Amino acid sequence: MARLLAALAALFALILTPASAQSFNAQEQAEMRAIVREYLINNPDVLREALDALAERRESERWRQIRSDSRDFSLGPADAPIVIVEFFDYRCPYCHAAYEWINDIARTRSDVRVVLKELPVLGPDSMAAARASLAAMPQGRYWAFHRAMITFRGELNSARIDELARSVGIDVARMRREMDSPEITAQLEDIRAQAIDYNFNGTPGFVINGETVPGFNQPLLEERLRQAGRDARARGAQN
Repeated sequence: MARLLAALAALFALILTPASAQSFNAQEQAEMRAIVREYLINNPDVLREALDALAERRESERWRQIRSDSRDFSLGPADAPIVIVEFFDYRCPYCHAAYEWINDIARTRSDVRVVLKELPVLGPDSMAAARASLAAMPQGRYWAFHRAMITFRGELNSARIDELARSVGIDVARMRREMDSPEITAQLEDIRAQAIDYNFNGTPGFVINGETVPGFNQPLLEERLRQAGRDARARGAQN
């Protein structure tokens, strides 16, 4: 076993830091690979466990990235045990329907943090609304502006976006100057990549403590929320 562990450590060093290969001649490298190969053939569960651990680590990192991006607007305690991430489009009728559910949770649940991610998939007006909301964020009126746009029923065109922004106290000229900034473009591109990574083909898409719910399926969302609460309490009891 000691010989195997030494061979594994050396082999990983070869894989991860190719420069270290200079420390071993060709025969030594071949011997290490042979030892590892023989062990894995005789003990396939080790490889499965390693692959499972790698997948779990990747999933944990993926979840950390979407729940902890400081560029995104969020409601609720930063250390809340339950996090709901919503990918949404301001012109999506299902996102309109989901707003009341999200708003109620944000108002009543101190154990939940809600993270909002603009995913404009319904054309140029959707993109303009997403850029406007992000451009207005430094003015400290994001939530009021979000509420105004997500509850609006009608054609959400450029003029209407400006009108809604003014209604909640946003400096529209300042907002317009920032809408096409490289930073906002990069943020929207990152959000789109995240949505693709989670296999969201439309809006809304929810991730609750790492578990996905495509679309606004309220019974399923509430079940996922209850399960997240049970899991959080179980973790608390173990600590």
